[in-house]
Amino acid sequence: MKQILLIGDSIRMGYCEYVKDLLKDRAEVIYPSENCRSSQNIIINLLNWSHLCDKEKVGIIHFNCGQWDAAHFNCDLTPLTSLSEYRKNLCAIVQQMKRIFPNAKLVFATTTPMNPAYPQTINPRTTEDIIAYNDVAKQVMEEHGIAINDLFLFAENWGPEHYIDYCHMTEISYKYLGKQVSDFIKSL
Repeated sequence: MKQILLIGDSIRMGYCEYVKDLLKDRAEVIYPSENCRSSQNIIINLLNWSHLCDKEKVGIIHFNCGQWDAAHFNCDLTPLTSLSEYRKNLCAIVQQMKRIFPNAKLVFATTTPMNPAYPQTINPRTTEDIIAYNDVAKQVMEEHGIAINDLFLFAENWGPEHYIDYCHMTEISYKYLGKQVSDFIKSL
């Protein structure tokens, strides 16, 4: 059975069980139990996470990062990762994935919007920040011929009722995202 690897932040953690259930008859869906956080963290841990699966059997890697990269931790004036660093990190992630998983088709998921009604936190970021990071990610993925699952576009018009805080969503919203991810994977 083909394996599908899901790599991503806490939003991925919210929908991964739904994807696993929706694709159970087609593939074995595998993912780290932890939050994959930022692009730097993916670079650091990708090889460790590769031991969760059979590198030769992984047919699809659906991955995302951006929430942590765009965040201004402890209200710092600059984000954790600048846009130029984010570009560089995404290129490194793509190169590593292609080397470690030679048979995998890569799919990048854009970062979902922020809650439109939630006040800023101690690690602020805005939907405008997310758009800027998504734009860089889309450019990188297009340059490398990688499919893009635009989860931002999918959730762009969601109101506060879809969120439990500034960026995390309700269970039903994660279910919708899980269906979108599984449908996108099925279309490949």
